Amino acid sequence: MIKGFMLAAVMTLGTATSAMAACPSQVPGSTIEAIKANEQRVLCLLREVEAAAQQRQYESQLKALENSVRDLQLQQRFNAMPSFTAPAPFVPPML
Repeated sequence: MIKGFMLAAVMTLGTATSAMAACPSQVPGSTIEAIKANEQRVLCLLREVEAAAQQRQYESQLKALENSVRDLQLQQRFNAMPSFTAPAPFVPPML
């Protein structure tokens, strides 16, 4: 249940960041307006890169949490297993 919730949260964040990523195209020229427009484009691209890096970090953290939960579940299953005691070695009767 937790895994499903986290997966849904990550997918929601992923679609939201891709919808926001609409950087303008490069403006040719060396006028003040073109330089400012290109500066805004670079800032937008940097925000996109930052959002993508943060998304990868969230995915990495989610995977680590999933692995921790899996390890805990395996440990619980191992602890719940009946313990096995080895039988005493066979000693033939002395004649």
